[in-house]
Amino acid sequence: MGFAFADPDVLTEAQREAVAEHRRSVKIESRKLSLREMREDAQLSQVELATSLKLSVDRVARMEAGDLDRVQVATLRRYVEAMGGRLKVKAVGEAIHVDLG
Repeated sequence: MGFAFADPDVLTEAQREAVAEHRRSVKIESRKLSLREMREDAQLSQVELATSLKLSVDRVARMEAGDLDRVQVATLRRYVEAMGGRLKVKAVGEAIHVDLG
């Protein structure tokens, strides 16, 4: 049997919290795969990338593990550009979508 999304107003508080936690974990997994896969596609090891960015290997590993809450945009931009990419930042809300470059 599959899971269908119900009207959020009929969910219990525990169910709403479980859905929110699931969304957070999916978001973290998505970030992990994206950054790690980007580095692997560029055929770089974490050590090589960390050296070129003048970051610790631990910092690169944490970024790839989804720990981006305290990463400066400039650091993330350097990470992406080191692999030939371009960082795009977007602000998204219910009534607004702003491309920040």
